[in-house]
Amino acid sequence: MSQVNELFLAPEESSAEFLSKRLEEAYHNISPDNLGIVESLYTHDAYFEDPSHGVQGKAALLAHFSKTFAKLQGCSFKFHQNVTNGADIFMAWTIFVNYPSLNGGQTIRVEGASFLKTRNGKIYYHRDYFDLGSLLYEHVPLVGRLIKKIKQRIAR
Repeated sequence: MSQVNELFLAPEESSAEFLSKRLEEAYHNISPDNLGIVESLYTHDAYFEDPSHGVQGKAALLAHFSKTFAKLQGCSFKFHQNVTNGADIFMAWTIFVNYPSLNGGQTIRVEGASFLKTRNGKIYYHRDYFDLGSLLYEHVPLVGRLIKKIKQRIAR
């Protein structure tokens, strides 16, 4: 959809509630094969950031997702709570990922949340919050053991 067409959405299609439901559907079983659905949810100038880095623009976002999801054997999200205030969306979720080279290829489960800002029925700001250590570092053989020991000491 072009920038001009973004301005002519039906009122229900431009609501944060409608967009959050579309986002849940798109991310439920996200993969390189269904990025077209994800693409339709973001503005051309969208900014995306997570604990590892940030990207500016829809093209950069799609390139990042394509590269990331190509490394996975599976990725899905389960959404637990969705709060909107008209233009902003907050979503609590659990991600389930399978990296062939981490955790013996077994599913890694991490809790997280997203804060999104919308404009004309599209996302222009997307910030994910999650523990990058739980997703990646704890599953790297030597580093993982060290991080787990540090966490155990802090918990005492």
